[in-house]
Amino acid sequence: MHEAFDVGGSLAATLPGFSPRPEQGFLAVAVALALASGEHLVAEAGTGTGKSLAYLLPALETRQRVVVATATKALQEQLLSKDVPAAARALGRDVDVVLLKGRQNYVCRRQLHSFGPMLLRAPRDEEAFEALQSWFASTNTGDRAELTREPSESLWAELSVGSDRCGGRRCPHVSTCFAEAARARAGEAELVIANHALYFAHLAAGGGVLPEHDAVVFDEAHRIEETAASWLGGRVSRAGLRRLAADVERACREAAQPLPARALERIERAGERLLGAVAPPVGRRRLRELPVEDALVLIDALAGLAEALHGHLEGLDLLSERAVGVAERVEECMDAGGLDRVVWAEPDAVAWAPVDVSNELRHRLWSEGPTAILVSATLTTGENAGFIRRRLGLDEARELVVGSPFDFRDQVLLYLPREMPDPRSEGFAGRAAEEVLALLSLSRGRALILTSSYRALELMRARLAGRVPYELLVQGDAPRERLLERFRDEVDSVLLATSTFWQGVDVPGESLSLLVIDKLPFSAPGDPLIEARCEAIAAAGGDWFRDYALPTAMLQLRQGFGRLIRSDADFGVVAILDARLRTRAYGRSFLAALPRVPIVEDRAAVAAFFAGEDSGAMAAHPVG
Repeated sequence: MHEAFDVGGSLAATLPGFSPRPEQGFLAVAVALALASGEHLVAEAGTGTGKSLAYLLPALETRQRVVVATATKALQEQLLSKDVPAAARALGRDVDVVLLKGRQNYVCRRQLHSFGPMLLRAPRDEEAFEALQSWFASTNTGDRAELTREPSESLWAELSVGSDRCGGRRCPHVSTCFAEAARARAGEAELVIANHALYFAHLAAGGGVLPEHDAVVFDEAHRIEETAASWLGGRVSRAGLRRLAADVERACREAAQPLPARALERIERAGERLLGAVAPPVGRRRLRELPVEDALVLIDALAGLAEALHGHLEGLDLLSERAVGVAERVEECMDAGGLDRVVWAEPDAVAWAPVDVSNELRHRLWSEGPTAILVSATLTTGENAGFIRRRLGLDEARELVVGSPFDFRDQVLLYLPREMPDPRSEGFAGRAAEEVLALLSLSRGRALILTSSYRALELMRARLAGRVPYELLVQGDAPRERLLERFRDEVDSVLLATSTFWQGVDVPGESLSLLVIDKLPFSAPGDPLIEARCEAIAAAGGDWFRDYALPTAMLQLRQGFGRLIRSDADFGVVAILDARLRTRAYGRSFLAALPRVPIVEDRAAVAAFFAGEDSGAMAAHPVG
């Protein structure tokens, strides 16, 4: 591995523009050692390390079957189109790689076979369905990603199936099934690229979703806990109940069997009553208990449907099993007691999740599963990855921390403005907007503004609209990738975002020269899952703030900070408008977790930076 990543090595010989980075070589060696020994590895590698090649080369060199699970489609596409071909050239051989997706990404032969106009709920869906006919006839993969015209979610829901609707090996179309064909190809490949959700669906199902494999690489591993909690829990939704009813109606019609209309009506009424009693119009609301009578009525109605469908034809038996599964999920949502699970309601659904995934992952993945490599730019909150490992139950693992090859001291200026109000005060939103306007005039746009919530985003939008002489792009006004494409192309544009834009945004070059963070990214205290985790920590004798809220926010801030510098040629300013970095003792912990960069508190220093003046003359001091 040292040779491959060194001057004159195989990567330098086959990858144009390759420049050796010691950090990349160290990571590759650690991955190779972990795969050889079967010992799990937790590796933090700073931005610009070249993590993908650092784990792909040693993984492929072992000839083990490896699954790479990512959190984003963008990284999957990068691996498939760029990094795997580069690794193959360096190895001097072909690599058999397959990108495997969840079933809902493939068109379903059975759905197509029984598709009828009565399933189309809008004229545009009918037009889109007609436009797809040539693709249906010519596609070899059935993969939605091939489409140049994106169908509506309602249409695609009728053309594809998720795991809950799939008949699997009992489906009459299994021999020509696109999803099964993809799985068969994956079963022969040496490298399978998937996402976190599919991997934990595999884990939750007890296997069978992914092919057998010797090792798994979790890239973007800082997001594992949230995905695991989602897939190890369950949910019951209005859409799911309606989908079940529609599938029953279709199956009975095709099989010339009488429709269990009374059972379906009972399910609809019971579902509406239960969800109407608990589901909020927006957001999530924690449930300490589900209305018992309403839940039992729905369970009984589902049991009645299962009984009515059972014992006739195989297709109806499958739907009977589905009805039983939905009833079991309702029962799971009724159990809201204790500290080990949390139940909540959201618009049109109730759901539950384990409060702590560490025991499940400890026994079902780390102890019994393949060798695991966890890689991310943000896995530590101090000197080690203890927080992440405790949250994931990963007791035995090697650790590696390698920094970024970027020169943050020369490339970044951190601006902490003086005299900002407390971010929880009424006057903060207005003062923050005025600060942003002043900074945008210095940076000439070219800015990403990350807010702490959707409410903060809307307040910032209202105060900037009409006052910014640059294109203002706002999360929610267009699909994420379209916004990012415009942000890259329209160099002086300003992107206002929250939530998922704190991570996975890769905009090298001049288009992102100013990064503004309005507040320290503490999790919303009212979120049911966050609240339950904090309660469990306190009940065990821990400090919920020190042991969970603070390190979680530190990791999120590091993710946000990492959006600015994406290449050796990038320069820019990070402005954090939260006064608590100066006024609270924990502010030093946040600053110590960031790269060591000059810090200034005078806006004139920012003006000087953007004017190209000598930053060494500014009143600055290194972090820490």
